[in-house]
Amino acid sequence: MKRITILTVSICCLVVLGCKNQQVETNSVDYITDTSGKVDFGKTDTSAYTPEIRVNMKKLYEDKFGMFVHWGPYAQLEGVWNDEEVSAEWIMHNAKISVNDYEKYAAGLFKPDKFNASDWVDIAENAGMKFIVLTAKHHDGFAMYDSKHPYNLLDFAGFGRDVLKELSDECAERNMKLGFYYSQSQDWHEEGGAGNSWDFGSRIKPQDKFDAYFKEKAVEQVKELTTNYGDIFMVWFDTPIQMDDEKCQLMMDVVKENQPGALVNSRLGQGFGHFDVSIDNGKTPSVSKATWLPDLKVPWQTHESVTQRGWGYTSYGGENDRSEEYSDFIYSLCRIVGNGGVYLLNLAPRPDGTIPQSQVNSITAIGDWLEVNGEAIYGADPSPLKFPPYAITSKPGKIYLHIKDMEGNKVNLTGLLSKVNKAYCLADKSKLSLALNQTGEKLSVIIPEELKQPRVTVVVLEIEDYNAKVHNEILQQVADGIIKLPVAKCEFAIRRISYNYEEHVTHRWGENTKQGLVWTVNITKPGIYKVLSEDNGNDDYVFELRTPSDTLDIEPKGNMGEMTLKSHGNIQINQKGVIKISAYPKETISMSSQFKFKGLVLEPVK
Repeated sequence: MKRITILTVSICCLVVLGCKNQQVETNSVDYITDTSGKVDFGKTDTSAYTPEIRVNMKKLYEDKFGMFVHWGPYAQLEGVWNDEEVSAEWIMHNAKISVNDYEKYAAGLFKPDKFNASDWVDIAENAGMKFIVLTAKHHDGFAMYDSKHPYNLLDFAGFGRDVLKELSDECAERNMKLGFYYSQSQDWHEEGGAGNSWDFGSRIKPQDKFDAYFKEKAVEQVKELTTNYGDIFMVWFDTPIQMDDEKCQLMMDVVKENQPGALVNSRLGQGFGHFDVSIDNGKTPSVSKATWLPDLKVPWQTHESVTQRGWGYTSYGGENDRSEEYSDFIYSLCRIVGNGGVYLLNLAPRPDGTIPQSQVNSITAIGDWLEVNGEAIYGADPSPLKFPPYAITSKPGKIYLHIKDMEGNKVNLTGLLSKVNKAYCLADKSKLSLALNQTGEKLSVIIPEELKQPRVTVVVLEIEDYNAKVHNEILQQVADGIIKLPVAKCEFAIRRISYNYEEHVTHRWGENTKQGLVWTVNITKPGIYKVLSEDNGNDDYVFELRTPSDTLDIEPKGNMGEMTLKSHGNIQINQKGVIKISAYPKETISMSSQFKFKGLVLEPVK
């Protein structure tokens, strides 16, 4: 059978931006970086952070790690249509399966008779996960619970059990928090829902039809979910197509009325929500506390999957042995928490409701590690260094260094000014003091071979200060006047962008004009500078470099696919002191472009 990997993108990309739906080797991505509205997050007023919301936000910040579950009739097809491997939860869209055929071969046959809520909660607990988020309705429009809308698991599929109710009851009994995912805009089963062009003529719907769908189905189902299933920890919306302020506020109000403490994510749309969400598999080079309130730590959240080639179950991506990547999964959690985030890790049950053992093994490996090293994750604050060299977390009076697959015996750290009184390995119950050397801002710690841990070793630094003191991380203009602006030392203006830690380059930068890269720089020698960019080239992309004094359009043409240093025009900086220099996409590109950007060098014009 011929393998075909089809890139799955949000309808936002396909319609609003007119992106090319090219085939590339990538994991399934179901949310494009382009977003509606002037802001991606922050529209919700601080008054919405009520006492009930604050309780759950504090829990989210403490918990750090949750289980995402993509499960629905698409699992019945196992990623295959007409004997070809297509995709997972996006198979109806990518194979252009008609509503009638999807009803017949997927929804109508979906009867998960081996689903066991207790087993699911066992798996989550053994992984160290503190909450579960389940797809109550994905883009295929099928409700995985007892809904008044007839296209649901009980009525349409004829399955005599409400699995969401069973899971809700089990979670309540065992103090496992439960949230649900709901696709508010895309609904390929309904004529008025966004996304289905193969049955209904267009992906973006006439406003009257979308309004009717939204009012009659989406709003009513969210009311059901927030009324009939006990305490809901969060509502995880997705792909906010055709969502205006009024619709977003209505959903916020519905959730608040029925579940005063339920957290809403930013994918509701238009900047609404209680916490921000990255792109799928989103990473960042810097610690981000931009969403924190003065008296409340509001984390950002990102998500990955232990499956391959999709978030839902497939026969070719849902059973794979990922044991060689256990260290990567653990270290993802360490990095995300160290940069101020919360981690949702996705599982994809089979159509019968069982979770493949290979997936269970992947997350249980994390749970085994957390059993020993959880102190460095649960309730931890981010790294005191804004640009940590590796994963670092902290608590008052302590810093935790997370070292992946440690080869040598020495751990080095630059930038810590607080005096270290003691260093030890977190896994060492005796807390044996490690040999350390601290000179100024440079620190080294020696780890005996017998104390090194498999996968990730955590070194605890007990410091003299309650809150760690670190060196000045503002970029400095070097003596010859050159200004270096590496991506590794920038902050992202929004979450809808990612970063490659191994190559120190951007990932999916250029798809959204709000995707700013921002550097903080101390200028000692103002003047005119020649601009050089290091990237792998793109003939269609244009980004704008901005200083307080000037702007410059940069076109990274030539040397396609090869990382090279390219010369552009000149830009002016007039003032001394600390300034912001930024780069924003101007002529956007599609995610299939695979554009990589490593940074800029500004050379003084003599």
